[in-house]
Amino acid sequence: MIYTIVGIDAGINTGYAILDLSGNLVSSGTLKEASDEKIVSVISQFGIPIIVASDTHPPSHFVKKVAARLNVKLFYPSQSLSKIEKREIGKKLANLEDPHVRDSYAGAVKAYRKYQNRLRQIDHMAIDEGKKDLLKKMIIAGERISEQVLLTP
Repeated sequence: MIYTIVGIDAGINTGYAILDLSGNLVSSGTLKEASDEKIVSVISQFGIPIIVASDTHPPSHFVKKVAARLNVKLFYPSQSLSKIEKREIGKKLANLEDPHVRDSYAGAVKAYRKYQNRLRQIDHMAIDEGKKDLLKKMIIAGERISEQVLLTP
C-alpha cells in the first residue's frame, strides 16, 4: 500500500483526487451524496491517506470530518483558491473537466506543494526505497524522525 494525499471537494457531488507522495494522480472521481463513511471507504482502496486537503478556507465541515475519521492532518490554504488558480493547477490533466474533481485535485496539489522540497530531498537520499516513503509520511504527519528509522534494516 502507498501513502497518499487526498483532496476533497464536498457538495451534492463530492469530488476526490488522490496523489502519491511524488505528486502523481493515483485516482479521482465524484460520488453523489456521499457520506463521510463512503468517501473514506473509496479513498482507502487506493492507499493510506496521510493528509486530507481542501481548496477552501476555512475547509467544509465534511472535509474536517473525513480528516478526523482518518485521524490525519488537515490541509487548507490561507485563502480559498480562485477558479483561475484551480484551472491553472488542473490544466495539464485532461480528465479534470469535472469542477468537483478539479477543485479536489487543486487542494491536493497545494498540500503536496507545501512539502514538495522536503519530499524531493528524501528522494535523493541514499537509503532504501521503502524507508523513503516512511520518511515522507513522517514529515507530512509532523512526526519526529529518529536515527533509528534510518539505521534499521
